[in-house]
Amino acid sequence: MGKILANDGISNSGVEALEAMGYEVSTTNVAQVQLENHINENKINVLLVRSATTVRKALIDACPGLKIIGRGGVGMD
Repeated sequence: MGKILANDGISNSGVEALEAMGYEVSTTNVAQVQLENHINENKINVLLVRSATTVRKALIDACPGLKIIGRGGVGMD
């Protein structure tokens, strides 16, 4: 199906559910400055983040293979 980078972590049950649907899931924590290269070199299609990773326009523009960006949170700042 595709490759998912859960850069700020994901529960084991989340990884198992995504893998059961055919996704390849990586939970490697990639430093912000290396994120663009890692996404492009590993052909990542989905980026899942929490609050530790910042996804700005420059990163999105530099990673044309990204199809989905998801950010987990509870909706409070």
